[in-house]
Amino acid sequence: MNKVYVVIDTETTGPSPLRGDRIIEIAAIPIYRGKMFVDLAFHSLVNPQIRIPAYISGIHGLKNEDVTSEPTISDVFPRFKEYLGNAIIVGHSIEVDMKFFDIACKEIGTFPLSNQYIDTLKIAKDLFKEGSYSLAELAKRLKIKDAPTHRALDDARVTGKVFLAMVKKLGGFSSIRKYVKRWRG
Repeated sequence: MNKVYVVIDTETTGPSPLRGDRIIEIAAIPIYRGKMFVDLAFHSLVNPQIRIPAYISGIHGLKNEDVTSEPTISDVFPRFKEYLGNAIIVGHSIEVDMKFFDIACKEIGTFPLSNQYIDTLKIAKDLFKEGSYSLAELAKRLKIKDAPTHRALDDARVTGKVFLAMVKKLGGFSSIRKYVKRWRG
């Protein structure tokens, strides 16, 4: 219960870091003792140094001109990594984000993250035997008023609320130990 969890979300230029897609927005919100601390959030837009495809801009609304004067991943990621410290990272379908982080680390020449992590998607699949497992559907199912907007800070906040609601449904933080994994890149 006294562990620090950090809920993360990213927005990217596309779905595949191995095919050249890159992070354009990153957000993280800490959770401690069952409370989310939005006022202590980490948030940054990132200049991906590549073009954002129009169809991707249509999803999250971020356009090339929104990020051209923003810092690059080599400026943002070291601050993000320091912010995370040794917290347990929480995210929805988190392995996608973690792969983007691995590529960012390789590009800037730093060691990859080795934090423990929890995927809210895996918890949801155990908790709800059927149905859609999208973040929006889980928020509705758990009666969370906020909905994801495909912006990193908003979606991290919704993910945090979904996570806390599922932890409560499972009977508390001691019941989620089996979902904690170690990222190995």
